[in-house]
Amino acid sequence: MEWKSSSVEDKIGINFKNSELLFLCLIHPSYAQQINEPEKDNERLEYLGETILRLVITDYLYQNCPYLAVSKLSALRDKLEEGERLTTLWFNLGLGETFPFLALKDERYRLKIKRNNPFEKALKALVGALEIDRGYSQTYNWLNKQLIAPLLERHLKKNQERVFPEKQLKFLGDALYKAIVTDYLYRLLPYINPPRLTKVYKTLVSSEKESDYISKITSEDWQIINNQNPKIPNNSFSCILGAMYLYFSQENSKTSFKKTGEWWIKNCVDEEEVWHDAIAIFLKDGIPQKWIIRQVMGYESKDYNEGRERFHELMDLSSKNEG
Repeated sequence: MEWKSSSVEDKIGINFKNSELLFLCLIHPSYAQQINEPEKDNERLEYLGETILRLVITDYLYQNCPYLAVSKLSALRDKLEEGERLTTLWFNLGLGETFPFLALKDERYRLKIKRNNPFEKALKALVGALEIDRGYSQTYNWLNKQLIAPLLERHLKKNQERVFPEKQLKFLGDALYKAIVTDYLYRLLPYINPPRLTKVYKTLVSSEKESDYISKITSEDWQIINNQNPKIPNNSFSCILGAMYLYFSQENSKTSFKKTGEWWIKNCVDEEEVWHDAIAIFLKDGIPQKWIIRQVMGYESKDYNEGRERFHELMDLSSKNEG
């Protein structure tokens, strides 16, 4: 179909580098089925966007409300994440009458009042698309302007004394950890749907994996972490990740999310292991080997033999580890 990205960009106030990504975030699964492209819908972007939305809100509350207990911060976050609020924002932006693209029987005005409606899902997908296309910093600024500041800014206090700093750091770190791992898997494993991404996600955040991540932290990084807060529990990877994020934010807040993710990948992640764990999950779920090699691993037809060799290398690695 023909469409102009400016019809959305003008409303949200951001120009996308990749207009196809913007288009994808507007495709409801019902519409993808109707146009016979069921794998091209906004569910993966929604899956990513949900974690980015939570992180942005958490980040804002951590920075601007240090005087609140974590229970109060969590309640405020829940309020900002409400489906009704996200739906209202979608319509206030002038998007609800046209977007997302739907092929449902119910009229939009009826869908609008339902829980988990296509509009709140599209808003989350838009957040995911913004993070991929424009980066975390610009996504943060956009959500702050459109969603957070209108509700909270006038209520903020001047008191900047931080209460329960370790608990607040874990509050930040938990949201950061989920967003970084989800962002990594979204980029690493194209075409894989959210339920399967979740299965791989769980392997990466298991208690066993967290202990392994902590064991790989260098003495130099421990010094950085302790400089942020000497009382950080050394068995909480969420707190550790949060401390590294604050360190990178002090250097450059515009790149802190990216740098924290890169730090985790470089120092903690065995990508070969991620691949063979993911492939094992996909095979168990009945995904054909050929589809994995071509779509997920990215080997075109002319390179299929090379891809098959790589596939078996990864599975052999799994066998060696088990042995």
